[in-house]
Amino acid sequence: MPVEVEIDECVPRFFFSEPWEPIIVRRGDALGLRALTDSFADAVAPDLSNRIQDGRWVTILAWCLVRSQELFHASGGGQISTPSQQRDRYAWLRPLELMWVARTIALDEDEWRTRSLAGSRSVQPWYQGNERIRPPHFGMSADQLRRYRQTGMYGGYRLGFRKWPEMTVNGDGWRPATHSRELAAWLDKKLGSAGLSPDNGEYEPSTRSAKRAKDRAEWWLKNWQTFDKGGKTADDNTLPRRKDDFYVLPESDQLRRSIFGSDSNGLKRQKVAEAVWKANKARTHIEICSHLSGVFADQKTIVVLPRFSRLADAGMEAMDLIREVLGSKASVELRHVAEHPKAKSVCKELMEAASEFKGERLRLRHIETGTRFAEAITSSRPIECLRDLIEYHNRYGGGLRWFALGNNEVVERCSLLSVGSSRYRFRLWSLCRLAAQCGVIKNMPPALLADRGLERDEPQESKDE
Repeated sequence: MPVEVEIDECVPRFFFSEPWEPIIVRRGDALGLRALTDSFADAVAPDLSNRIQDGRWVTILAWCLVRSQELFHASGGGQISTPSQQRDRYAWLRPLELMWVARTIALDEDEWRTRSLAGSRSVQPWYQGNERIRPPHFGMSADQLRRYRQTGMYGGYRLGFRKWPEMTVNGDGWRPATHSRELAAWLDKKLGSAGLSPDNGEYEPSTRSAKRAKDRAEWWLKNWQTFDKGGKTADDNTLPRRKDDFYVLPESDQLRRSIFGSDSNGLKRQKVAEAVWKANKARTHIEICSHLSGVFADQKTIVVLPRFSRLADAGMEAMDLIREVLGSKASVELRHVAEHPKAKSVCKELMEAASEFKGERLRLRHIETGTRFAEAITSSRPIECLRDLIEYHNRYGGGLRWFALGNNEVVERCSLLSVGSSRYRFRLWSLCRLAAQCGVIKNMPPALLADRGLERDEPQESKDE
């Protein structure tokens, strides 16, 4: 917490007595329901996030964790309890993350954009440029490099390494445990001559070389010179998978033990994934939610899931309608939005969804935010309904505001209106994709295929540390 002291002739100064967590600005929380959505998501997909969506990246990051731990120890690192120690530990891990991004770009020149590769906008020109004059930090600025701890691949998957059994020692997120080491050993075999071993290149994880390393990235680039090499099976066995690839991974047995393990949350994730797969007649996300509410009828939180999903989706449909009419204009009269051919049906659905949700009294964190939104919608008449929605959005919406209301005009407030809006989802896409990759279910449930990209859970930008 900030502590104010006076020094230098009573000039006030501020010192921080504990580390400051950088603020992450989330996208897609137009209705201020993100916290409540996360509560529902915790009920159906605990210890998971929307950023954890490819089992192959779990394997790659386990390998990165094991290899970077060797160098951290060799350089004299020991405990990883203080922020300074954690920064030093991550400094050995980050170059490997980025080298895997570069490896994917190198080995899949045509389709690398179809895979999740955080940092690729900087890494691509860095890798494909002149090798002799490559800029430092993989083409990133100092601020981008610092933020990569949150925005990068390990930042997205670290929750799993902290929460899933035997991924890291005592769930500290840093010291690889049994399952991480098993995955790393599996990947080592698949990398073959392109991997890291004393026989490949000049790899020397010795105490002397590690302690002398001033630039961790430079050390890795010197010692893993084969990072962009691969044989015929390099794509299938080593690279992150395309976002539309739901096939069982060759390391599925190893992954399943952690992601769908015997711990209570692992078993819960498996039961929910299997229930979604068995919802044969479901064709939409809300139908999936309705099916889950029946399967888990003894769990009050999941029972409410379809009612909340209907309310949130109806609210976002109305937000999208306003954005559609506004288009690229700086402002538009509210009555023009209300006269849109879809306005009557959109507002009718929103009012009905709000009436259905009102009165929920669950002992669930943040349930009051859902009730507050439902109670804010007072009419199905388009002009009144849309006014209620815009006023609510500006008062309670999270993140950037899309538009405001002034003199009965809808006024643009941000330049992101051209970006597709997101929906409030519950990690079901990520859960079922992982389940398909691990062989828990046969394939991706058709009802969820359209949800890819409807909810973004990536951090957008973080303030400087």
